Amino acid sequence: MQKETQPIPDRVKVKQNPPKLKKEELSFWQKIIRFFKNLFSSKKDKSSGDSKADQSDDELLENPNRIPVFSKNNYWYDDKTKDFLDDLEKFTSKAKEKSKDEYWQIADAYLKFLKKDYTSSTEILENIKTNNPEYLEEIKRMKVLNDIVSQPKIDAEYEDHLMKDYPEYFIEKPAAKKDSAETDEYDYYGEVPSTADFLKDVLANRYFLQGEDGKSFLMNNKLSDLQYNPNSSLVKSVEDFYRKPNKTQFEQEIIAKNINDVGNIDAFFAVIYGDRAMRQADFDKAKSYYAKAQNFSGIPRSEWNYDEKKVTVLKYSPGAYNGFSNISDLVFGHNVWESFQSSPEESMKKEDYSAFPFIKPTMDKLELSEALIQLKKIGEGKNQTAAAANQLIGNLLYNTSILGYYRQLFVMDIDNTNGGKYDFQSTDHKNPYQYYYKNFLDRTYIEPDNFDLSIDYYKKALNLSANKEQKARILFQMASAEQGKYYQYEAKNPSKVDYSDPKYSEKK
Repeated sequence: MQKETQPIPDRVKVKQNPPKLKKEELSFWQKIIRFFKNLFSSKKDKSSGDSKADQSDDELLENPNRIPVFSKNNYWYDDKTKDFLDDLEKFTSKAKEKSKDEYWQIADAYLKFLKKDYTSSTEILENIKTNNPEYLEEIKRMKVLNDIVSQPKIDAEYEDHLMKDYPEYFIEKPAAKKDSAETDEYDYYGEVPSTADFLKDVLANRYFLQGEDGKSFLMNNKLSDLQYNPNSSLVKSVEDFYRKPNKTQFEQEIIAKNINDVGNIDAFFAVIYGDRAMRQADFDKAKSYYAKAQNFSGIPRSEWNYDEKKVTVLKYSPGAYNGFSNISDLVFGHNVWESFQSSPEESMKKEDYSAFPFIKPTMDKLELSEALIQLKKIGEGKNQTAAAANQLIGNLLYNTSILGYYRQLFVMDIDNTNGGKYDFQSTDHKNPYQYYYKNFLDRTYIEPDNFDLSIDYYKKALNLSANKEQKARILFQMASAEQGKYYQYEAKNPSKVDYSDPKYSEKK
């Protein structure tokens, strides 16, 4: 991606007089009416897509997470960090009086832009008279920024305007070929974002605030990236966009281009939904999704191909787990010790499956869901076989949780190697992203495990079993699941006792 964008052609028309932010003034009577409406109306989740879509222009413009925003860097000296915009404005005002250089007028317009006074910023730019080509380019860019950033809501009509008047900011051009002697110099501070990069972030932010999470996600990510944080609501929003008929030109050429090759897309979505149903112990729903995933070609990963000397699509070896097939029956067993790095045969031990011949040594997810449906039906009985069936279901739910050896099975991962997916979440926020889905892998956005599901099946097994050894093992597994619930609580309620406290261990 180029660091600088190309100049805006003369044919480009820039919309004038962007809307100025106005704080809504309510009369006393309007405040009374609003109070009673809020009092007696049903509560809505303000983070839901429906409520976001119903926001007025004023609500969208006044959203505190509407970029650009002033934010601290979260460093130790941030307590002294201040917003110097007002001081800078005073300085540029004095500089404009003493200098005839148009630079200070452009700087003043930019400060007005940062303060979200887009009307004043545009007015200043309109009154600048200069023949300096660099200044003219900056003025054009600033007008484009004022137009786009001030737009309350990005709808189909505005997307058409973007493609008609500002295509060069969104349609990526092929990278210029470099001379064979030219080398890339390492930039210690990273690549400087271009105007085009900033505008894409702005649009990703606007879609996010509007509740169009799928479009927001695809502005900064590829479809295949969903594997790293397969959150159900986000996946559904991306799928809705994928299936949306009559997409605008902007949606087709700018957003949909990030729907990259994941093999069979329908199967890709079906596996994610089936996995979520399995984590909720809804085996019938999981089966219905997995039945649609027969053409799943594997979790889309890449690898370095030494022969071709480039990154290529990962080809799974026969017998390897690929996100759908080749699941060992050890998933119904119990762990001998906790070692994710060890082989399945070292870490896991099978239970007695002799009463359940439908449990195959190796299964795909459809076969696994079918086996669980049969186990659940058998578990409704009142005998020792029913106890064993419930124990096996409890084992599977625990083994595929964040603490289990097979924790990768239902979170779109290919192994249990440690990573963000297996961290206990420390927030109650349904969505940990604040502005958009950029830097998607920096946060964990997977629904947490419900350890009560495995505990409930263990309780059924415990109540039905007459075997003391089996009961002891069930109680141990129940305790392990209870430990998972504690870890979830501890992550959200960290100890506030200082390590330097002599009585740290007692207070903790």
